[in-house]
Amino acid sequence: MNIMKKALLCVSVAAVALVGYGVNFMQTQYAGIGLPWTDEVDLPAFPSYPEPQSVLKDGDEGLIYFATKSPYDMTVLLGDYEQIPTMTGRGTLRMPESASAEQPVPAMILLHGSGGIAPGREERYAKFYNDLGIAVFILDYYDPRGAELDMPYTYKVLSTTEIDIIHDSIKALELLGTHPAIDGTRIGVTGYSYGGMVVRYLQDPRFKAIVAPNAPEFAAHIDTYGPCHQTMGEIKTNGAPYLSLRGDEDASISVEVCDAVEAKMAAAGTPVERHVFAGAGHAWEVDRPRVMGDHPYVTGCSFSYDAAGVPTVDGAAVRMAKPGEGRNRQAFARGMLMSDVRHCLGSGYIVGRDDDTDQKAKAIITDFVQRTLLVKGSVEALAEG
Repeated sequence: MNIMKKALLCVSVAAVALVGYGVNFMQTQYAGIGLPWTDEVDLPAFPSYPEPQSVLKDGDEGLIYFATKSPYDMTVLLGDYEQIPTMTGRGTLRMPESASAEQPVPAMILLHGSGGIAPGREERYAKFYNDLGIAVFILDYYDPRGAELDMPYTYKVLSTTEIDIIHDSIKALELLGTHPAIDGTRIGVTGYSYGGMVVRYLQDPRFKAIVAPNAPEFAAHIDTYGPCHQTMGEIKTNGAPYLSLRGDEDASISVEVCDAVEAKMAAAGTPVERHVFAGAGHAWEVDRPRVMGDHPYVTGCSFSYDAAGVPTVDGAAVRMAKPGEGRNRQAFARGMLMSDVRHCLGSGYIVGRDDDTDQKAKAIITDFVQRTLLVKGSVEALAEG
């Protein structure tokens, strides 16, 4: 690890999607080890991966590599998409025993949270969906960008933005649709925390129209304790059903703000189903004790984007890297944003395993996917209804 990366070890977490303590703090960290002040973050290099697959074969499962890109900023995705170099993404495909080319099954793409793939969550959910007859693609958006799970949290979230995850998700949707044993018209997306926020963004049809215009839309969206302080700006919809699951003791998520955002989604044409669990906190299915931590989160401010993809806070445009400056400068600008909006940060919320909420959530998810992805038995139920 080089000296600039060592400097970043000192930077603490500030928010789910926008991190850093500002110019003065980072200047102090650099000066403390004799490093000249710079306006870049030394992000890790992309690893060397096997050649990505463009078409999946019957029997393909396990680790899958696919072609993707890292736009980083929304302005790049909306404005300079063709100029972004291609890189390789990856995920793990788990197929149910019932899947075959003669009887293609639905699929779910799983988006992990900002901490990474969590013990007891993604693989356990993969088995849960497989048991329902649904294929699962566990998308790893960190490793393809050189962010290893044992790296500091801030470094990981600066390596990969929600715009990168949007892109990876759509390319995974496109690739899974080529698998002979998967029905490309019945692919949903589900995410946890940071991943749940991205699930909501994927309702916006602009992104798929840019990234994979010929792929079918996502058939269902499940947002599990994703925050709502940030939106894509004007609410747009692909029309697919959307389920949200949150806890009323999770201070990192304002239930009232999510109510308002989801009401706008419903008004735009999204079929919204929402559940708020009494006494539930954050990450109720992970294998760690339920505790009140000092984790920071965004509160009291509205983060959004204008029509061109420029980020805003409470309606005012914020600092960004200039077009073409690259990911290191983009990451630095993203971290420095928090020096402008420290008043938007809160601290402390309940996180950890809660078996009762986990069981309730899984029962709701089972009902939802049976109705939206047409799992075994749902066709007859719909006909009777």
